[in-house]
Amino acid sequence: MNVGRNYKKRWCLVGAWFIYLTLSPFQNIEAQKDKASLTAERNKIEEQLRTTSRLIGDAKKNRQTASSQVALIDKQIELREKLVRHHQATIRSLEKSIRGTDTEIRSLEGHIVALKEEYAQMIRQAYRIQLASNPLMFVFASDDFNQASHRFKMLQSYAEERKRQATEITSAQEELTETRLELTNERASVEQALTDQQKEMDALNKDREHRAELLADLKKKERDLRKTQKAQEKERKRLNDEIKRIIEAELAVERASSKGEFALTPEGKIVSEAFEKNKNSLPWPVNRGVVTGKFGRHAHPTIPGITIESNGVDITTDPNSNVYSIFNGTVSSVFALPSAGKTVIITHGGYKTVYSNLHNVEITKNDKVDRGEKIGEVMPLSQGASIHFEIWKVAGKERSPQNPKYWLQSK
Repeated sequence: MNVGRNYKKRWCLVGAWFIYLTLSPFQNIEAQKDKASLTAERNKIEEQLRTTSRLIGDAKKNRQTASSQVALIDKQIELREKLVRHHQATIRSLEKSIRGTDTEIRSLEGHIVALKEEYAQMIRQAYRIQLASNPLMFVFASDDFNQASHRFKMLQSYAEERKRQATEITSAQEELTETRLELTNERASVEQALTDQQKEMDALNKDREHRAELLADLKKKERDLRKTQKAQEKERKRLNDEIKRIIEAELAVERASSKGEFALTPEGKIVSEAFEKNKNSLPWPVNRGVVTGKFGRHAHPTIPGITIESNGVDITTDPNSNVYSIFNGTVSSVFALPSAGKTVIITHGGYKTVYSNLHNVEITKNDKVDRGEKIGEVMPLSQGASIHFEIWKVAGKERSPQNPKYWLQSK
């Protein structure tokens, strides 16, 4: 009966330990994936923050207008809020991992206790039959050779079992020590995440105070700003009208070459389909930058009662930064406008991309360009360096500007 109970106890212990060993690695893998994902996201946000902070510093140093600085501050506030939320997610993930590690430690402690109890019970039973105190006498006291052979094999099994159990106890204790160290590190990580979160909250409050100061400064200069804004809108409208006019002229030439009926060539269809398949994953036209002018119709960020309408986005970046084609295509136009530098239009089948505020343009009409090929540099302006970028769908009778946010890679 005792032997049966011992076997049942042994197999219950083995079963519980098997479940622990089976589930624990998967839990650890999931936790590692969460940590890796959170770390990658944090690095991405921090890289954007560094770019934005540098551009804000340049704007202050070059005494750029307060309205230009506000757009950058708004982006920095958005990124800091995102980073604070990230720290909160990290803390939740770490706390979840700590709870899992606590459970793992309790399982290990229970396993070690059970192993030691089983080991002690085996030693006690061995002493009862003098197997542990004098193993050779146990063999020599046999009635015949067969019994001696069986006892010798039993003695070997006993030694092996003791060695196996001792090894298992040592291994479990080492794993327990490592897991406790892991728990200590996780708790330290939570403390660091809480510190980082508070630091970002403090920086966020300073950004908001700085923004309020800039807005107060702009309020004092509102009359002059409205005049400036009116002039800028006039220039924007002139650029918009010229881009539309040139796109229509390009399409008219294409219709004429198709005997009065506009249709994409087989090559154009292939390029269009490839362009569409890359939606949400197209590269940015500059290596680093911050969107400071939104697409579509929207309220002016600092001057009440003024509405802006834009067919693209403005990306503030470093002066003289390289500008790249976002996809394979053919240069269909290169033209210049006062105060807007040069504009390049590249055709990608039924789509066109527009790059304005450039100088040192290195390509000419009808040139073939590859994705990522340099086409020029961002022209420095008094209010800062930015590229105006548009995407147009011109397939068939459609003439519609597209929101670049839904085509470019997220940053």
